[in-house]
Amino acid sequence: MNDTALDQLLQQAVALHRGGRLQDAERLYRNILQARPHHASANHNLGILALAARAPLIALPLLKHALDAEPSVEQFWRSYLQALIAAGQFTQVEQLLVAAPLQFRQALDRHFNTPLQAARTRQLRSLFEDGRLEEAVVAAKALLARQPGDANVLGNLAVILRQQGKLQDAAAAYENAIALHPHIAEFHANYSVCLLALDEPQQALLRAEQALHLAPQQIGALVNRGNALAALGRLDEAVSTYYQALGINPQLLNALISVGDVLNRQGRYVQAQVHAEHALAIDPDQVDALIVLGTALQRQEHVAGAIAAFRRVVALRPADAKTHTTLLFLLMHDETQAPANVLAAHLAFADHFEKPLRPQWPLHRNTREPHRRIRVGFVSGDLHNHSVASFIEPVWANLDPVVLDVWVYANNQQEDAVTQRLRQHVAHWQKVDLFSDEQLAVQIQADSIDILIDLSGHTEHNRLLVFARKPAPVQATWIGYPGTTGMSSIDYLICDPFNAPQGFYERYYSERFARLPSTGAFAPPASAPPVNALPALQNGYVTFASFNRISKLGDGVVQAWSRVLDGVPGSRLMLANVDSMVLGQQLIARFARHGIAAERLRVSARVNLNEYLALHQQVDIILDTWPYTGGTTSNHAVWMGVPVVTLRGPSRAHCQSAAVLGRTGLHDWIADDVDSFVRLAVEHAADLQGLAITREGMRARWQASPWREASTVARGLEAGVRVMWQRWCAGLTAEHFEVPAAVVSVEHHV
Repeated sequence: MNDTALDQLLQQAVALHRGGRLQDAERLYRNILQARPHHASANHNLGILALAARAPLIALPLLKHALDAEPSVEQFWRSYLQALIAAGQFTQVEQLLVAAPLQFRQALDRHFNTPLQAARTRQLRSLFEDGRLEEAVVAAKALLARQPGDANVLGNLAVILRQQGKLQDAAAAYENAIALHPHIAEFHANYSVCLLALDEPQQALLRAEQALHLAPQQIGALVNRGNALAALGRLDEAVSTYYQALGINPQLLNALISVGDVLNRQGRYVQAQVHAEHALAIDPDQVDALIVLGTALQRQEHVAGAIAAFRRVVALRPADAKTHTTLLFLLMHDETQAPANVLAAHLAFADHFEKPLRPQWPLHRNTREPHRRIRVGFVSGDLHNHSVASFIEPVWANLDPVVLDVWVYANNQQEDAVTQRLRQHVAHWQKVDLFSDEQLAVQIQADSIDILIDLSGHTEHNRLLVFARKPAPVQATWIGYPGTTGMSSIDYLICDPFNAPQGFYERYYSERFARLPSTGAFAPPASAPPVNALPALQNGYVTFASFNRISKLGDGVVQAWSRVLDGVPGSRLMLANVDSMVLGQQLIARFARHGIAAERLRVSARVNLNEYLALHQQVDIILDTWPYTGGTTSNHAVWMGVPVVTLRGPSRAHCQSAAVLGRTGLHDWIADDVDSFVRLAVEHAADLQGLAITREGMRARWQASPWREASTVARGLEAGVRVMWQRWCAGLTAEHFEVPAAVVSVEHHV
């Protein structure tokens, strides 16, 4: 086909193209290219058809052929650059704009700069929304290379860096953006979020307030101000600020959730529940709202509702170990849960969080010398004015440093006088609350810990995911939690015959039981008042009481206590640690359903330690809860001369008070079923003379019991740790064992 024929064919194709007959035009263009593959106009026009059909990757080679054939045609440059932008090949666009012929370089640059920036911005937004954050950072930096002061891009880059967890880099980006654009309120507001994540709440507050100075109705800045105030402990101001934001937008999810969280911290659980339910009406799958709701319900003793909320959180956010552990803690309080079901839930935790780590467990190279000094590590988040400290301090104070080299890993920012006292009893102390799980596991292994002991279990501030990495060859759990951890990485549960009688509970634990002669060392507060005379002798009526958390008061407990009150005419019941009048009224209503008049109940607010101990001077008998019986509260009660009626049941949580009583020889206060519980309470209440004698001698009985002596527990722990260590040195797996009472020079009577 000669040039004349090709020109005629091209004219026909162009006419068809302009007339909208695109398929016919495409056929003629392709005919031309069959005859002359490098025909510039045919390649170009066919590329334009592909570009119009939103097929830039098909258009690109055609337009490139046209440009290569006739590089002096400006339109060919324009079309090829347009296709590159449509294909997202922005770097090539920038390179070509620099390489274009001088005579129309400025025109091309002027024409394509805006669409190129817009396309890069769209790409940046898309990458961010898709979670491709590294690519988004590259795209943002490319945009800034062309327009260094672009406020939108500067802000986006800072947000992306914050999403990546690169908080210091994000802070630098915000500083740069604010330096260039100090009057953009959004920059200050977003910077406050970054500063709060960097644990700089005071600076975060200043930035949020600067944003509000620039834009008083900036709703994000209001929420950020509230968050900063909450972090500073200025809770009333935080709530007021959140309400300002909700005044602008009552449906604002993050404000509803944040105000609910702070209200929970203030003990205003009913209001917190209202805001959480409002948020969930907007978004039923809002995880943080479910956490606020679950917490509010938990604090209001609505255990079943709290469990339902936290089950939903675990389903929606399965990687959240903290929430999962909260659910397990709640299950331990649910009187409707069978022990086998509770075990299954704990094993499910291990399947999710521990199982993936098992293939990476280290090969421990600790020296296998069975009789050498053993390096023992303790991990706890409760080494301050907390009940755990009351149990562990007397033991640490009595351990033999020749036998055990004690290392402590303290997992809490909170430190107080108790913390300082505890530190004096151990040789090695490290604050680890800022360590990641991996970092702490590496540190423990580097410290060559032989036996690592958890003092938290599934409670707040635990580091069970460190134990899941098996940083020590032998691992155990003790004190902080009466249930199983569910984890195969924890070999032993440290217990005694009082809180874990032989054969009662082993089948409900993943750990093997290491029974010491006693684990009952407890340091009563030095400020405790003296034991007074039996109040009933002066009052003319018996006063029962409970100092347990009200979340422990299930329906079965309330019903049984009501039967006790019915069986002891004129008796009263003090319900302590009730955080609000609303909760008090709810409790009174629950007893009213069982025929107990409100005047027989006394609701007492939470008070300080000395006031709480002094309340025992008004009480004749403590009524225990179940399935989660008293631990610290029962120890305090016995020290104050007030006996506890308890129900021993099918889990170790059911046996905590029974252990306290058993170590003090008060076996006749322990029931094995609800009817026996009611009968014991009524019978003891009827014997005021016997009660008075028991009360008068109880503190002396405590002091005389060998099972209460810290040295008994310390010697038993040393012997138990030695058994664990020798089994590992011999290549043996963990098994149940019991340290004989003779080891601590005490004849053992249970």
